[in-house]
Amino acid sequence: MALNDKRGEAEKLYVKNGMTCAQIAAQLGVNEGTVYRWKAEAVEKGEAADWDAQRRVYNMSPREMFAIYAETVKTWIVNLQKDPNLLSDGKIADAIAKHVSVLQKLDTRSQYLGVSLDLIQIANQWLAENQPAVKEKIDPHWDSIYAELVKYSTQKGIF
Repeated sequence: MALNDKRGEAEKLYVKNGMTCAQIAAQLGVNEGTVYRWKAEAVEKGEAADWDAQRRVYNMSPREMFAIYAETVKTWIVNLQKDPNLLSDGKIADAIAKHVSVLQKLDTRSQYLGVSLDLIQIANQWLAENQPAVKEKIDPHWDSIYAELVKYSTQKGIF
């Protein structure tokens, strides 16, 4: 694997897999300092390239994403209160209507997804306390179950 490919893979392992720089270096067969340098160079390029910023976004819960989106829409509504004439622009009025519609759809989906994830955590805790052997067998499957729930809630619409 070429060094540039390793750099891209290192970023993916850090952001999506939550690995440490030491773990990444060992897996990719590079010096740990090289991984730290790549990470620092990404910070220099700005927040969008910053591995830590990407990791925070990647690990954001659906509720957190919904809250950020809702706050952004609220900012538009505040601007409308300051200047109601903005609604006379059809593009702005249409955009706001679409965002409000998206919020309504996301709210339902994120609520169900949040409840599903809470139930998974409760079940996992119960298994840890009452059926540790069963918990050990199911542990490798939680990520796949989570991914399917997210896919179902975001791609298929209503539960």
